[in-house]
Amino acid sequence: MADRAGKGPRGWTRSDSRLIEEVSDRLMDDRLLDARAVEVSADGGMIILQGHVPGASDAAHAEMLARQTAGVTSVVNRLVHQPGARAIERLEPAAEPAHYEGRWGRWLPPVVT
Repeated sequence: MADRAGKGPRGWTRSDSRLIEEVSDRLMDDRLLDARAVEVSADGGMIILQGHVPGASDAAHAEMLARQTAGVTSVVNRLVHQPGARAIERLEPAAEPAHYEGRWGRWLPPVVT
């Protein structure tokens, strides 16, 4: 029974507007992909990705996410790599705590007397 999981009924298709919404949600929810300059359109189950992405692997990553969406029959990838800072690279590093909470308690620097 496990090999039939995830299969839809015969003749089942998802509307193009729903496909656009599902694919857009997947692109938006992926924390490694900066998809702000990506346009998603659909035509009879075929997804068309247009625009530009800042990372060299982002175009292939976006295509993979689109292909994994239920109801998508094919993907036309017209994304162009345009170098730039990715969203993940622009995140500011977390500030280090003023003290260290270790396994055996709080570490304090030695006091010179």
